[in-house]
Amino acid sequence: MRLFRYVAVRAVVAFAGALSAVVALFLVVDFAENASIFRGPGWVGAVLELYAAKAAVVAYQVAPAAMLLAASVAASGLRRTREYTALRALGLGPWRIAAPVLSVAAAIAIAIAVFDDTLVVDASRRVEEIMAVRFQRGGAWQRWHEPKRWFRGRAGRRVYHLRGSGAGGAFERVTVLEITEGFRLARRIDAARMSPGPGGEWVLEGVEERTFRDDGQMDLARYERRDYRFDEDPDSFSVLPGRPAQMRRATLLDQTRLRRRLGLPVVEFELEWSNKLAYPLAGLSASLVALALALRRERKGHLTASLVESVGVSLVFWGCQGLGWSLGLSGRLSPQVASWAPDVIFLAAGLWAIRKST
Repeated sequence: MRLFRYVAVRAVVAFAGALSAVVALFLVVDFAENASIFRGPGWVGAVLELYAAKAAVVAYQVAPAAMLLAASVAASGLRRTREYTALRALGLGPWRIAAPVLSVAAAIAIAIAVFDDTLVVDASRRVEEIMAVRFQRGGAWQRWHEPKRWFRGRAGRRVYHLRGSGAGGAFERVTVLEITEGFRLARRIDAARMSPGPGGEWVLEGVEERTFRDDGQMDLARYERRDYRFDEDPDSFSVLPGRPAQMRRATLLDQTRLRRRLGLPVVEFELEWSNKLAYPLAGLSASLVALALALRRERKGHLTASLVESVGVSLVFWGCQGLGWSLGLSGRLSPQVASWAPDVIFLAAGLWAIRKST
């Protein structure tokens, strides 16, 4: 137990040092790069809020890499002081080092996942908002936060074009298209306003209803106010704007179900939902690979070797993750496989390498 606690403490200290150094370096470089755009009344307070939020986002992004560096540094430190040699002389294998380090990595992975769901999603959204609204940088903000206009109803029978904010479930300048099974326009309803009624119906005001007959003729009817029974209730149109990465896991799941029902793209939402757990746990499998490299026989170098190995493992892992994400977006892999494949591959490689070093 003392050995377990001793190695675990070294891993925690190494992780805290690596994470702090990487986050501080990133913030300094980022400020130097963007300093020219920070101007105007109250810019100091806006910048302080911006970089407080960025610190949380960057900490989440680099935490798995910091964990694998910590694993490598902790193992290298034990080799440098000959403590690992003494352990091997006593007949103790590499798992006496790997077990406490991986326990720390698992605890940190859980903390990272909770940290993302409770703080990072809001911090990431705030970073983009400050850059776009306060400093006029970040064109993607408008694209991701533009309200959705087009929706497909259940079974594809209706197509809705809704404008307005949707506050209280009401929309302005509404168009509803009803499609037959042969994909022929059967009816078009235009209304100045659409709002939910007390009995589950939709109340349309300023209505123009066009009915298209099979013989090509059209009938036009106008109503000041009319109730309609559509298949979709007000919650069916509660599509949230924003990046999937800036949503909590429960929200992502709800939005995925809603978007699938409305015929909107869902692949990126499914990928992000799986990645919310797969990415924090990447530090566990990558740390196992880093430990195997640090504890291999006839390894030379300590801190420098750890840095080089950690950078190499990180690059390979992120390359695999990028490839999996691309294959997932293209539909060649399921979102679950695309998100978890890098973790599984590195876990298998690490277990094999640790076994070879025994």
